[in-house]
Amino acid sequence: MLTADKTLSTMAVRRFLQETGCPKCYIENAEYLEKFDPHGIYPTTIYGRCSGEVLAKPDASVVAITSRYTLTTTAKIVYDVLNPTNPELRAVYQPIGRCVTIIDKNVENIYGTAIQAYFDEHSIELIKLVTSAEEIDKDITNLQDVLVQLKTLGVRRNEPLLVVGNGVLHDVIACAASLYHRNTPYVMLSTSVVAAIDAGLSPRTGCDGFGFKNLFGSYHPPVLALTDRSFFRTLKLGCMRHGIAEIVKMAVVKDEELFCLLEQNAAVILSTKLGTVMEDFEGNHAAFQDICDLIVGKALEE
Repeated sequence: MLTADKTLSTMAVRRFLQETGCPKCYIENAEYLEKFDPHGIYPTTIYGRCSGEVLAKPDASVVAITSRYTLTTTAKIVYDVLNPTNPELRAVYQPIGRCVTIIDKNVENIYGTAIQAYFDEHSIELIKLVTSAEEIDKDITNLQDVLVQLKTLGVRRNEPLLVVGNGVLHDVIACAASLYHRNTPYVMLSTSVVAAIDAGLSPRTGCDGFGFKNLFGSYHPPVLALTDRSFFRTLKLGCMRHGIAEIVKMAVVKDEELFCLLEQNAAVILSTKLGTVMEDFEGNHAAFQDICDLIVGKALEE
């Protein structure tokens, strides 16, 4: 597979065509694209696409410029994402050869060994930046520290960061990613309910400064957002309540079916932490797992 080879997977299209002896028609197409769609041959990023138009008066005294940037975000509900047989993270980072991850220190304490084992299994270098992700840490000074660390590590503009944690971590690191190289991609692996169904998918980033909340910020969504309910198993009950309350808010505003699912299963959703603590559950396990998936999926839609 080309994606398993770091050299081939990062090789420019034109160079690949020339060095692999492809048929002449491919070379001709590359030459055409070089003139009419240079981004197809020399992309600054594979995760987004820029376009625009320039209109001017005949004497060029007034010039109007329209520009657009299109980014596709994929949100997935996954299972056991840290199991080495799960391909999601491997598919992103194996072609690059390394993964720079910013991880909540509480998550590191619980899942750090499993995260390291996953990347070791696939021979992918893992570089961890472990940080606190409480509300008080959402400050411009912490964002600046992250930017310095990314530069020190030589993170490239096409190298997606891996953000593992809650909504606060997302807001700060996503903001840093939007500034670093002006637009560095990132993958969000949410470990809280609020992040999984709301903050971790959001294009809104931000951090506090000078005593003002979200004084600094940008719009920079993840290229991939992964929701794995297994992380909810280790959440405190208060964090679960916060997450369920966020889903209730969405349901009240927009989705009657989602509201009914919550109303019918309220107590057991909380006691089982959205189907991740099932030891004392006496009902149909498979059916309840489907209900939990549907609740999370419908919340993602909102």
